[in-house]
Amino acid sequence: MVAVPASGYGLWEATRSTSPKSRSTQPPPDTIQASGIAGSSERMSFVHVIAHPDDNLYFMNPDLDQAVATGAACVTVCLTDGESDGRNVLHSEAGHQRVPADRAGYTRARINGLAASYAVMATGDENSPWEVALVSYHDGLAVEQHTLKAAPHVQLIFPALVEARAVSTPRADSLRGLWLGQEQRISTLPPARSGLPASATYTREQLVDTLVNILDHFRPTVVRTLDPNPDHAVKAPPRPQGLLYLDHQDHTYSAYFAQAALAKHWGDGSARAATVESYLGYVNAELPANLDLPTVQRKARLIDTYGWADDRDCGDPAGCGDRKVGKGALRNGWAQSTRYRAAGSGQWLQQTGDGWLMAFTLLNGAAAYWFEDAKGWHGPQRIAGDGLEGQLQVIRQSDGLLRLFGVRTVLGYTPQDHRREIVTCVQNSDGPGEQPFSPWESLGAPDGDDAVKSMEFGYPFALARPDGSVQVFARTFAGTVAVRLLDGGWNALPLPPGVGQGVLDGIGAALDADGLTHVFAGGKGVAHWMSDTPGGPLRPAVPTGLPVPGGPITALLGKDGRLRLHFREPKSAKVLTAEHEPTFDTWKVVAETTPPGGFGRVSAAADVLAVRDGKGRVALGTVQGWQHSGPLLAGTPSVTTDRDGLPVAVAVGCDGMLYVARRSAAVEPFGAWGLAP
Repeated sequence: MVAVPASGYGLWEATRSTSPKSRSTQPPPDTIQASGIAGSSERMSFVHVIAHPDDNLYFMNPDLDQAVATGAACVTVCLTDGESDGRNVLHSEAGHQRVPADRAGYTRARINGLAASYAVMATGDENSPWEVALVSYHDGLAVEQHTLKAAPHVQLIFPALVEARAVSTPRADSLRGLWLGQEQRISTLPPARSGLPASATYTREQLVDTLVNILDHFRPTVVRTLDPNPDHAVKAPPRPQGLLYLDHQDHTYSAYFAQAALAKHWGDGSARAATVESYLGYVNAELPANLDLPTVQRKARLIDTYGWADDRDCGDPAGCGDRKVGKGALRNGWAQSTRYRAAGSGQWLQQTGDGWLMAFTLLNGAAAYWFEDAKGWHGPQRIAGDGLEGQLQVIRQSDGLLRLFGVRTVLGYTPQDHRREIVTCVQNSDGPGEQPFSPWESLGAPDGDDAVKSMEFGYPFALARPDGSVQVFARTFAGTVAVRLLDGGWNALPLPPGVGQGVLDGIGAALDADGLTHVFAGGKGVAHWMSDTPGGPLRPAVPTGLPVPGGPITALLGKDGRLRLHFREPKSAKVLTAEHEPTFDTWKVVAETTPPGGFGRVSAAADVLAVRDGKGRVALGTVQGWQHSGPLLAGTPSVTTDRDGLPVAVAVGCDGMLYVARRSAAVEPFGAWGLAP
């Protein structure tokens, strides 16, 4: 183990003090006390909080790979060892039980595999060496910190907490038990040949504060976590410990600890503007594969490196990777997809009543906006209110005022106190002004006051009607769609036939030329609800017969008066366009694009498509084809028309800044992306 990493890391800088502390918080020998700020001169910084060493290879890539390539600080905090049964062999392999259990050795092998995979991402060489040091970020508690010598912006941090050792069975000595207060402390398990002390433990507060200090140190502009809101298994029998979720319990509770740490990190207002993305886990195996072949092949290579598929000799008797993964990167169906828990909203750029544009996003758990006037763009300005997560959707009401919709999470250490709610606020006047938006108002949850069910509802999608009313839609705990008016209550809709047990998040909705409401969601095909009168109740419509979508559905009314849907094709990432033929009440796919790469929601307006592409940037689809450019993307791009009727595209970069691209004439390509303001 190499002692102290260099103090200068090239493009970014880490400042640490080695002064000893009092006996009560004395670090183990040769432990470095972290202090100061790393990356103070960098525009971007990425912090990933995961539960097990392979989590972000399966669930966060290709985003992780793209972050490593930026050269900005790219830090992964792996909370638990993932020590499992301590046998570095596939569970189903013959003789599995005869392999001696060695949890410390298996942990070291997993770390070696993860380090090799990161080395491939950063340098192309799985054997690229690392420096390892013991570092304390809080209260003398040491973590094992790895720095890639050839690319020192890449770091791995291991507190070495014990894992739950089961996907769902409760165990008090686990992240779940610590969060719920079933144990006051969680144990650590130092990997083989580690300098970490064998008897260290963390309280709940110590773990949160360790993460807070890591965040304070690296000042991220992007934070990535696992899924805090996993789906439950619909057909699972009742269990004394509650619902069976389609994810690992460590994934869920690592995300809770990250959320708690972020709230404290942002609390004093000194943090850099950051976006947060959370990623679906095991449930991906049950959903349509949404990545194209080149992306899957790249993910598989990195996972195979982690799994020691090449039998390389790294010189460590513990092993050089995770044999439970081995050569089976695609075995479980996780690597073929990447999905955000928030399905994305393409509607966060809108014209104000005077024709100028406003763009909205979430920064540091609060809504923020940029506004345009004759002098250009200004912002970002913060809207009061915190605890927001996932995404914002913005609509323009019939009175010309903009209304925002989002989700607020209330963190709690019991299932009854931990809940989510849909919230909305509206412009106080037509323009920025001194107090431009009302306080956030709760619209509750589609399943009522049940806190546990509130953890699973989908992100809201709203429609502004010509009569001044606003309809709000959200996926429910049971997998259907619920609807309400602003001044009404939630009403769950019956599922249309032929869509399976339920629909996925990523709702699309639009008004047709007659003012009728149409709502769409993905399932085994495209589910469709509609009203028979303007503003009337919704009912299941005639089955669309459309193919299974690979992601969220975007619906809009075309200039020709036809309803049009845009969604990704599974496995290819192509954008498919479907149209409604009102005479025969039928739907048909009428166009498909060349593959732009990437994944996620399609934004559409004025015959322009905007998507995340295969390099994590923006692809703008026009009659000339795809234009690939723009910043490394956070969230989903948005597109609308300006006061002159010309298309404008916007994107929030991984630096937390707004970027804008315009088209100067109706048929010309978009110009270069510019930073706003």
